[in-house]
Amino acid sequence: MAGNELFRTQLRHFSPHTYNALTKLVMAAAKVVKNTGKRTLFGKDKGQESYSRFLETLQATLQCMVLDGLVRESCPSAEVLDELNVKTREFSLAHPNWQDAYGFFDVYFKQNREDAIAVIERLRGGHGA
Repeated sequence: MAGNELFRTQLRHFSPHTYNALTKLVMAAAKVVKNTGKRTLFGKDKGQESYSRFLETLQATLQCMVLDGLVRESCPSAEVLDELNVKTREFSLAHPNWQDAYGFFDVYFKQNREDAIAVIERLRGGHGA
């Protein structure tokens, strides 16, 4: 599947840090989906490791959104989540091949909105919801 070149160009031009971070966030989300319920040969939980990496990548993405001026440090976490949803949607139009990751985003950020706000607030260091 080819993505929409317009969205790819706009994301890269207007929010380059966020674009790069979203690339990593999408891959981290895909690994969460892939590794949930799996263990290594020695019993280590691959899903937990993947989720921890996803949270680290999400935190970096939130910082990049500030760098690109998409949100301010003083924005409530709910507004940050709304902007993140917009950017992940645009990214999915530019790069539609990561359907597992986008399905994870839908559940994590939209269906479980209150939990997502709490996670974002924690990752941002306790900014208001």
